[in-house]
Amino acid sequence: MTPSPTSPIPGLEPVFAVPFYTTVFPNAQGLNGRLEEKLAGWEFHPPKTSRLQPSPVPKPGVYESSFDFFHWEDPDVRELARFCLNRVGFLVQNLNHYENRDMEELRFYHHSWFHLTRPGGYTSHHNHPLASWSGVYCVNPGVPDPADHQSGLLRFFDPRMAASMFLDPGNGSLREPFGFGNLVHRFTAGELVIFPSYLNHEVNCFRGTGIRITIAFNVWIRYADEPAFEPGLRRGISRQSV
Repeated sequence: MTPSPTSPIPGLEPVFAVPFYTTVFPNAQGLNGRLEEKLAGWEFHPPKTSRLQPSPVPKPGVYESSFDFFHWEDPDVRELARFCLNRVGFLVQNLNHYENRDMEELRFYHHSWFHLTRPGGYTSHHNHPLASWSGVYCVNPGVPDPADHQSGLLRFFDPRMAASMFLDPGNGSLREPFGFGNLVHRFTAGELVIFPSYLNHEVNCFRGTGIRITIAFNVWIRYADEPAFEPGLRRGISRQSV
């Protein structure tokens, strides 16, 4: 085990850590404005027809596109796709301590889609068991009701199921990185969040005005000499990589 440089006590290490990454698209206002206009139209007239259909996860009040969004022939979509997938590659290389030659042997595959969440809409508790990395990019967070501090929050559930089974003064006030409990994230426009696909998460009911617009994706990785493989969907097979 590699010692942690931030450990407050010699010999104390944060084991079972979960990587959680946030970044922003540089000067995102122009891109987001163009995407917002296009997505509103694509809800009713998508530029292509796909067999990769929306997931069965309950999401009342939410429009979900087909699952091949990053492959749509649109310059703004392709620009965002490059940014998001390059950030996944950055994480993969650094967290696995891969050299450049190691990265050249990898092929990144993905599903991607957009959500339009109107007031009263939410996405139920779920994870993405057939991928290694997942991400969400925010085009527009909408305008949440100031009286509802939970509106539209992206909530991640602590994967340590028994972490709080017994609480007393000995463990009830642990400081980070040793604390436990769920993590909530409020998006700002242009922000990207990347996390392990096994993390269970949900989107709280959006209460406010406007439309909460996000773009999500899952990534799985194969070696270059392996046959293309896609985790099962309800319909369709895609063998496209980046």
